[in-house]
Amino acid sequence: MQEILKQQSEKYLARYPKIFFCHVPKCAGVSLSNAIYSSIYPSFLKATKFTGSIDLKSSRVCSELLNVDMMTARETHLIFHLNDPKMIFTHGHCIARPSVVGNFAKDWHFLTILRNPVDRFISEFVYNKFKKSEWLKHDDDIETYVDSEKGLTAGLTYAKYFSGYTNPHEIIANRDTVIEEAVANIRRFSVFGTLDNMDKWQARFNQTFNTTIKIANKNASPNQTASSDITGNAAIMDKIHTLCDIDNAIYSRVTALVEAE
Repeated sequence: MQEILKQQSEKYLARYPKIFFCHVPKCAGVSLSNAIYSSIYPSFLKATKFTGSIDLKSSRVCSELLNVDMMTARETHLIFHLNDPKMIFTHGHCIARPSVVGNFAKDWHFLTILRNPVDRFISEFVYNKFKKSEWLKHDDDIETYVDSEKGLTAGLTYAKYFSGYTNPHEIIANRDTVIEEAVANIRRFSVFGTLDNMDKWQARFNQTFNTTIKIANKNASPNQTASSDITGNAAIMDKIHTLCDIDNAIYSRVTALVEAE
């Protein structure tokens, strides 16, 4: 009987695609992850071992106990999910380096969406400064932030998430290679695109999975005035554009790929 139930379960799950949504911070990921799930999977599977997320609490405990970088803990969590034959959906703030995508792309659909890097940088700064939760919350003013290691790293988010390079200084030292590796990796994703061309992202998603996705709006900025203060400061904006130089190059290449479709 147990074997029969196992076979029936496997047969049922086989009708659904395996999806990992790579949620880059402040790129409408909360809205998209919910919409992706709702458009493809039945709601009751959310309460099962067949779907999951890159859990913040578990990643933090792993990082603290093993003295490893938080993202390394999250990548490990992701690989456990991708390697689990019963898992069909997972998502979260986790990099998708080329070696991982290359190893699992045969069985899994990788999805992501990008936002103008300067807009993303400002949104992340404001959100983490004024949000209520403590995770990644900071009290820096923008002048301090853009000259800090946190600001440097924030400006290289796309490079870090997709190129295979994670050290910001190595990313800068290998600019052209990082851009090429990141773009080549993103091209292997089943669905990718930009918030500036959301219609094409939706069309590609619907065509890939033969469905119709409906996207709500969540996690808006907790302080719109702070964003306006930053964009109105020419000197700060020049620094942000410089910090986002490599991410801007990646974004421009991805935008061209989307527009060429």
